[in-house]
Amino acid sequence: MRNVLLPPALLACALLLPATGSALELRSVEVRGLDDEEMRDNVDDALSLQRLNPNRRKSLSESRLAYLLRQVPRETRQALEPFGYYDPRVATELVREGEAVTVIVQVDAGEPVRVRQRDLRMDGPAGEDPAITRRLERLRPRQGQPFDHGVYEDGKSQIDASLAARGYFDAVLETHRVEVTRAEHSADITLAWRSGERHRFGAARFEGHQFRPGLLENLVPWEPGDPYQQSELLALQASLAELDYFAAIDIQPEPAEGDDLTVPVQVALAPAKRSVYSAGLRFGTDTGAGITAGLERRWVNNRGHKLRSQVSLAERRNDLTVQYRIPAFAWLDGWYTVAASVREEPFDFIDSELIELVGSRSGRIGDWELVAGLNYRRERFDDSVTGENRSYSSLVYPSLWAKWGDRDDVLYPRSAQSLELELRAGSTALGSDIDFLQLRAQGRMVRSFGRRNRLLLRAEAGTTVSDDFAEFPPSLRFYAGGDRSVRGYGYQEIGQFFEGTDGRRFVFGGKHLMVVSAEVERMFNRSWGAAVFVDAGDAFDDFNAYDWEIGAGVGLRWRSPVGPVRLDLAHGFGDAAQQSVRLHLNIGPDL
Repeated sequence: MRNVLLPPALLACALLLPATGSALELRSVEVRGLDDEEMRDNVDDALSLQRLNPNRRKSLSESRLAYLLRQVPRETRQALEPFGYYDPRVATELVREGEAVTVIVQVDAGEPVRVRQRDLRMDGPAGEDPAITRRLERLRPRQGQPFDHGVYEDGKSQIDASLAARGYFDAVLETHRVEVTRAEHSADITLAWRSGERHRFGAARFEGHQFRPGLLENLVPWEPGDPYQQSELLALQASLAELDYFAAIDIQPEPAEGDDLTVPVQVALAPAKRSVYSAGLRFGTDTGAGITAGLERRWVNNRGHKLRSQVSLAERRNDLTVQYRIPAFAWLDGWYTVAASVREEPFDFIDSELIELVGSRSGRIGDWELVAGLNYRRERFDDSVTGENRSYSSLVYPSLWAKWGDRDDVLYPRSAQSLELELRAGSTALGSDIDFLQLRAQGRMVRSFGRRNRLLLRAEAGTTVSDDFAEFPPSLRFYAGGDRSVRGYGYQEIGQFFEGTDGRRFVFGGKHLMVVSAEVERMFNRSWGAAVFVDAGDAFDDFNAYDWEIGAGVGLRWRSPVGPVRLDLAHGFGDAAQQSVRLHLNIGPDL
């Protein structure tokens, strides 16, 4: 075996000297010296040596190999120019074992060409548009950065896309020039656009829908004559999708059909299936095994009213809900809702049965989802230990629920945060048995570190103010423990309690709640992973006498096609834990 290390041209000449006419076999071509994987792959793909078909590799003549070696410097340079490297140094090593040959291409990319000057101009009204000028200022590569052709082309495309998104449909890139000085490793960029006038929105025209005229028009977020911007079309798309009326939504601006600078918008719709029936088996470690069935009428009439009913029967909870919703699009996207529900649920030793009537108005303001309602709740709760102390509670109270969230992905976010707030206020002046004020808040955060790791944080707090808390119904008291609270404990196993004659703890809830959780997740591949976590919390009556109950454990994570599945094995370390180890199952998004 012999190794030869020469510049490709000399190596090619050396190969020709002993030409014997015998065929060589090219075993492999290796590119070395480039740390950047994308650059290395680009050089690898550009080499004619590498692109030889298998048959030619096995019967390569000395002269043909010499010719291909002479092409290596030019092909390598062309492959590296898109990354800003115009003057690489290339050497080729030939490793021979008899008639078998391995070619090693050693590359030193050298000094990159860097941007020396940038002359960027936006002529016309877009030059005074802050959204466009900010985008122009952020265009890459910037002064002093390597002149990467891909980054440069992406930057131009982003400017073009921004102009179109802001309604400058007549914009033209008049000058696009790059002058590269190899000796000085410098590049000078000149770009100049002429934007033309900004177009304005025309009317939105809806077709293919099943509703009376004027209903969907209330969702349009612009007025004819407003400056065009694509974000308004996306907002309309989101509003129509959330209605669940349509199987297909196609929104097309039509600047060519408008008069002067007017852009009519055509909205083509296709109705979804009107009635949806559902039935299934369910299992939750909090509620046990059960069955569910439901009927939803996506629209009841041409006014867009909706009807939904669902029944759920499980080992530890039964409920029936009927909900009627009326569109409320004139002020902000949302609904007027009338709902009635019946629920039966045990709270440790207390059996609770309740009927609830709710009238509410929902909507969205910015990134906040809001629901304001008026609630009537009639609840009966029995002491199942003694069979006595049957109590009734009637509460009338307004409520406000709000949720804010920001995430980069709905099902599997790598960066996300959310905040949920809930306020209830009951008064005897409204017909409630007792006066009370209750506030609950929950925050969640997801942060990634590395490609496969995530940190998930959760905190929840609540408080109740009432002089008659002993008469407060158990369904509105605070509890901790369970799949989405403190793992390692049973559902609602943590709270104010008393001990029976047999030493058993009987939990009856608390005025206040505090829960925190931290979890580290590691994905082994795209679908499977594992996690370790620590949860802590308590539901209590006195801030000076609460006692953290701590649970910790490990879990299996499956990113299924329909959403995340979490299977956890947890141990509770506090006095409230009735089992040493518990299994918890969670299905659904992290936020």
